[in-house]
Amino acid sequence: MEKYLYIVVATLALMACGRHEGAKKVSKPIKVKTMVVAPQANGAVSRYVGTVEPVHETPLSMQTTGRVVSVNVRNGQRVTKGQELLTVDNTQAVNALNGAEATLKQAQDGYDRVSKVHSKGVVSDQQMVEIESKLAQAKSLYVAAKRRVEECRLIAPRDGVVDGLSLEKGQTVLPDVTLCSLLDVTAFNVRFTVPESEINSLPQKGEMECAAVGMTFPVTLSEKRVSANPLTHTYDVWARVQGGANVLMNGMVGKVVLKHTNHSADAMQNTDVIIPARCILLKPGGHTVWVVERGIAVRKEIVVDGYQADGVRVKSGLQSGDTLITDGYQKLYIGCEITNED
Repeated sequence: MEKYLYIVVATLALMACGRHEGAKKVSKPIKVKTMVVAPQANGAVSRYVGTVEPVHETPLSMQTTGRVVSVNVRNGQRVTKGQELLTVDNTQAVNALNGAEATLKQAQDGYDRVSKVHSKGVVSDQQMVEIESKLAQAKSLYVAAKRRVEECRLIAPRDGVVDGLSLEKGQTVLPDVTLCSLLDVTAFNVRFTVPESEINSLPQKGEMECAAVGMTFPVTLSEKRVSANPLTHTYDVWARVQGGANVLMNGMVGKVVLKHTNHSADAMQNTDVIIPARCILLKPGGHTVWVVERGIAVRKEIVVDGYQADGVRVKSGLQSGDTLITDGYQKLYIGCEITNED
């Protein structure tokens, strides 16, 4: 029995030693990329990324149902006011017009004959009124039939560039369904989004840099949407671009810089903490980031104040001088040691 107890005690001692040795093992530091948080001055300019749009975009549709018999333009083609863009089969409309024309001619002949004898008392006033009514009705039917023939052609209402056309010969079109748009390439806006915290203090003037054409254009605010996006709490804003006719194109990206012209001393000292959006993790309790404190990974809760072109603006939770982990945080755990990647 004593021998058995000795074996058990020895085994337990060996297991305790094994745990002790394992506790001495230290995991290798995890390699990450970091940046030092530094406030950025926000008193001089406001920067946004926007999309170029034509000031005037006219959707075009047919007023009748029909089979397309000709498509006379292509996307990107410049057209002039009155130019025929496409046509649909007008056989039925033309037949109806011919019938209406024959009816009108008959009604007109009848009116001409009766009016000659009406003054002599051969035809009563009541009969004359009936003849006049038939003529007026025939004229109305003729005008309507002529309009239906004209509606078989899609005509450009103004000068512009065709966009969004995807019709081919043989397809059937329906009334009031947009077939393409006509873009005005002589005047442009740039549309961008603004955080709710900045919407009431936007400067009215600035400039837009468009890398696609290698040019910078003056801009002036022209419109602000009054309802915010419920998810991002941002507002759509439009600024009128001065110049760019026949140079800019719909959908080009522009960097918008709005310049503040009047600053108080306090406003010029105002700063924002802006960090890359990829650093932020969305948790049930809110937004969090990973930071480095004494070589150890620590998770911090932050309050986001808005979004802009160069990142996310942080209202609280980070201080100037904090070391923020920007890449490699996916493999971190609280308390692990970290080291910077070369």
